[in-house]
Amino acid sequence: MASIEDDPVIGRFFDTPGKKAKWLYRLKIAYILWIFFVIIGIFSLLLWYFFKT
Repeated sequence: MASIEDDPVIGRFFDTPGKKAKWLYRLKIAYILWIFFVIIGIFSLLLWYFFKT
């Protein structure tokens, strides 16, 4: 498999440059949100630990 466009399962989502750009934008937003929620989760665990003692 040379590229993601040749994949039989997910290749249909990336078969045109417009679709590829749209999905890469969505993945970038999802990655930023994931980092944001991980930081909030770690911060909430730290607050819980400090207020518990």
